[in-house]
Amino acid sequence: MATVTAAWERVCRVEEAAHDTPVGRVVGSSGQDRDRVCVVATSDGEYVALLDRCPHRDIALSGGVVRDNTLICPGHFWRFELPSGTRTDLPDRGATVYPTRIVDGWVEALLPAPAAPQSIREWLLAQARQD
Repeated sequence: MATVTAAWERVCRVEEAAHDTPVGRVVGSSGQDRDRVCVVATSDGEYVALLDRCPHRDIALSGGVVRDNTLICPGHFWRFELPSGTRTDLPDRGATVYPTRIVDGWVEALLPAPAAPQSIREWLLAQARQD
């Protein structure tokens, strides 16, 4: 069986990521959260790619607002510093940030390998161990 590793994925064209306007895309076919990516162009001209899911609830960060290099979640208004993804008032609950690069006018994000499939029993046991 081949080992699946992290991979660079095209997310959006550079011009689609206008300053302070999040862009959300589904870029993979694994059916896992890692396929959902949000890109924001900061005021410094950097492109930040994040998992398009608030760590609080399953709300797309791409529906949020950016002010002063802070991405504000549209659900409960959690605020995440860009480019680090750190939550401004609770740093241990930050957003997942992916490395980015620009290739041929595309913003690409380095996404982790999809998680190996697991049975419902395995998933339930893993959840029970976390609590």
